[in-house]
Amino acid sequence: MRKSVILLALTAVFGLAAAVPANAATPPGTAPLDHPVWVCLPGMAANPCNQNLAGDPQVATPGGSFTVGYPASPGRVTFDTTRVESGASVVEPFEPPAAPPVDCFFVYPTVDLLSNPALQIGSLPPGPDDAAAAVTYAQIGPLLSHCRVFVPAYRQAPLAAHIVSVLTGTAPDYALGLEDVEQAWDTYWRDYNIDPVTHRRRGVVVIGHSQGAADAASLLRDRVDGHPDVQPSLVSALLLGGNVQVPIDRPDGGGSDPNAAFQYLPVCARASAEVPVPIGCVAGYSSYKQPAGTVPPPGSTFGLSSTPGHRILCTNPAALLTGAAPEATTPLDTRLPTRTLVQGNALLPNGHLTAVLLGTSLPTFPTGFARYPGEFSGACEFRTVPGGTASWLQLSGGDSLVGPPSSGGLGLHVDDFSLTLGDLTALVDAQTAQWEAVSR
Repeated sequence: MRKSVILLALTAVFGLAAAVPANAATPPGTAPLDHPVWVCLPGMAANPCNQNLAGDPQVATPGGSFTVGYPASPGRVTFDTTRVESGASVVEPFEPPAAPPVDCFFVYPTVDLLSNPALQIGSLPPGPDDAAAAVTYAQIGPLLSHCRVFVPAYRQAPLAAHIVSVLTGTAPDYALGLEDVEQAWDTYWRDYNIDPVTHRRRGVVVIGHSQGAADAASLLRDRVDGHPDVQPSLVSALLLGGNVQVPIDRPDGGGSDPNAAFQYLPVCARASAEVPVPIGCVAGYSSYKQPAGTVPPPGSTFGLSSTPGHRILCTNPAALLTGAAPEATTPLDTRLPTRTLVQGNALLPNGHLTAVLLGTSLPTFPTGFARYPGEFSGACEFRTVPGGTASWLQLSGGDSLVGPPSSGGLGLHVDDFSLTLGDLTALVDAQTAQWEAVSR
C-alpha cells in the first residue's frame, strides 16, 4: 500500500509556503547570486535532464532509449513507464525529445532538508542537489519530450526552517529563493527564449508545486501578468498545491483586485469540447481524498479561502482536455514515480526523496514510472464553508495506492502531480499545438 505519512511539523512546510509576500526583502547578509544556478539547463555541460540547446538528447543511449542522470550520484535512470491495468502490465517506452517547440520553466517544491548552501551568506550559490533533480523527474519528467526544460536551483526555505517555524511561531523567509527564481527567469527570457532558428519568441509553460508554486505565482505576477511584451509567450501556467486565489465570478482580477493572484492572466476554462483548448491561462489544484459528502475541515492546509468573493484555484486537467464541466467527474491518467527513478535502495527505499516521502511506498518496477489509467477519478469540488470557501480536486478510487479516504490535513499533497501526470502532459501538448496555431 502507498500511504503518505508526513511528520506533523511538515504541515507548515507547505502551508506557510503557500504565498510569497509581494514585498519580501532579501534577508540581511545575503546577496543576489553572481549568476543563476541550474538543476537543468538545455545545452549546459552534463545537463542532468539530458537536453542540448535544441532540446534533443545531449547523451545518446544505445538502442535509442532516453536516460537522465543525477548531478551528484552515479548511474542513469529511465522515463520508460510500466502500464498497470486489469491485473496486467506492459512497458511503454519513453519517446526521446526531438527539438520540442516550446519551453517549460519549472520551480520545484520544498525538498532541501537543510539550507543549500549550508551557510546562506553573501552570494554563495546552492550546490548540486540530487533531491531537486529527483523531484523534477518525478513531477515533470514526461514533459522532457514536449518542451525544453529549464529548472533553476534556488535557495529555498528548507524543511528544517519550517520545523523551526512551527516551534517558534515565526514564518520562514522565502525572499531569497524568490530572488533566485526571478533572476533565473530574467536570464532565460534574455538569453534563451529567442528561438535560434526562427529568431522569434518561444512559447513557455511555467510550472510549480508547493513552495515552487508560490514562487512561480510571484514570478508570473512580477514578470508576466499584464506585461504586453511577455504575456503573449505564456502557453500556460500549471500551479499545483500553491493556494492560488482567484475571483469566483470572473476569470481574473481585472486590474483592480488586490486579493486576486493575477490581474490579467485568466483561469483556464473551456465551455465545451468544440471550444479550442485555452492558452495563456493558469491551471492548478490541490488534491484530497475526502470521505464522501465531506469538505476539508478548518485548519486544512490547502483549498480554503476566507476572502469574500474569492476561492482557491481548482482545474481538473482531464476535464479541461475533454471540454467537460469543471465539476465533472473524469477518469485520471495517474503516473507514479518508481523506486528506480529516485534511485531507492534497501536502506533508503525512496532514495533522493526520502526527506519528503516519509512513510510512502513507491512502486518497484524497473521503469521510471508506473501508470495506472482510470485507477482514480477526479472532480473539482467548490463548496461554501463556514468563514469562506473550499475548492479542491476530489479523488476517488486507488485505495491500494494512496490508502482510504481521509479528511483534511495535507490531503494528497505529495502526490498532486502524480495523480494527473498523464493528463497534465497531454494538456501541455494540446496547449502547445493551440499556441503554435495562433502565434505563428
